[in-house]
Amino acid sequence: MAVVGFLGTAVGAWAQAGLIKPGIAQTITLNAYADNWCVIFINGKMVAMDSIDFLPHNQVSVKILPEYPMTIAVLAKDNADPATGLEYGTQIGDAGFILKLGDGTVTNATWKAKNFFKGPLNSDTRNPVVQHTPIPANWYAKDFDDSAWGFATEYTAARVGPDGDYVANDFTNAKFIWTDDLNLDNTVIFRTTVQKPANYVKTWNTTPNLDVSALPAEIGGTTTVIAGGTGSGEFLNLSTRAFVGTAEGVLIPGLVIGGTTAKRVLVRAVGPALTSFGVTGVLADPILTIFSGATTIASNDNWSDPAASSLVAMAAAGAGAFALPVGSKDSALVLTLAPGSYTFRVAGVGGTTGVALVEVYALP
Repeated sequence: MAVVGFLGTAVGAWAQAGLIKPGIAQTITLNAYADNWCVIFINGKMVAMDSIDFLPHNQVSVKILPEYPMTIAVLAKDNADPATGLEYGTQIGDAGFILKLGDGTVTNATWKAKNFFKGPLNSDTRNPVVQHTPIPANWYAKDFDDSAWGFATEYTAARVGPDGDYVANDFTNAKFIWTDDLNLDNTVIFRTTVQKPANYVKTWNTTPNLDVSALPAEIGGTTTVIAGGTGSGEFLNLSTRAFVGTAEGVLIPGLVIGGTTAKRVLVRAVGPALTSFGVTGVLADPILTIFSGATTIASNDNWSDPAASSLVAMAAAGAGAFALPVGSKDSALVLTLAPGSYTFRVAGVGGTTGVALVEVYALP
């Protein structure tokens, strides 16, 4: 009796305030399948990601609460080695992506599509050469300008050859899409905007109190990793976000590379670019210095200085790192580090302070 009375009071309070909460009946189902992997954003928020990298090919099904107009942005990747564009050693793979929403939205040739990783160029498997294009910042945002992009190309299911747990009936009227090169284009971004369906009426008027706007930056917690060598863990990437002060308050994370083989890495000190993820109080102009003991190995102030900007951009795209805006004062270096201990010192130019993200990515 007490519980019933409490619930009645709560519902009454909502009604008196004129607020209507959404329920499960207001959601629609999103089904997606990629050969081989995808992450999906709607109105700038990540709503689904293939939880199994590349194999087996698996279908993603989630419920979403539609908010129109609805901008859908998808990053899809084929299973291709970043250095060669090949899969399973010497093979050229193919790709494909398909999506359907419960409101009738489907993938087709009206979607925008742009490739950011092509290879092996000219289908040369003996001497493979690849081309990486930096992925633009905020490619998933509602207001991102994709007006210069081309349109997707439709493919038959027979051409794509979906397997795994693909269910064809979940994609009625949807088409497999990619760029015009299903074999050599390996990383593709798709975008479309869906307007409110005819006779659609939004039946709720509340907004969430949960704030996930800073999630991409918040995911970057402190990590300690031993990399390389027999019996040690092999890292893909690590990151640390912290406030950078002056003197003893600068940021100095470390890394140990074990074994007997040198490791090629991308190291970044990101400050200004964090603002696109909702981070405030960022370090406006970080300078990155790499030490082996007391010896300075390398240093960088602004990543897009002409000497190394293309190398850094290609390394970031190949490692799956978010793109740094051209001309930003973020710092980055591509290095080959011999086994040993290293520290990465991040400070502000001119003694400035603020929040920065230090990242290390393993490269081929």
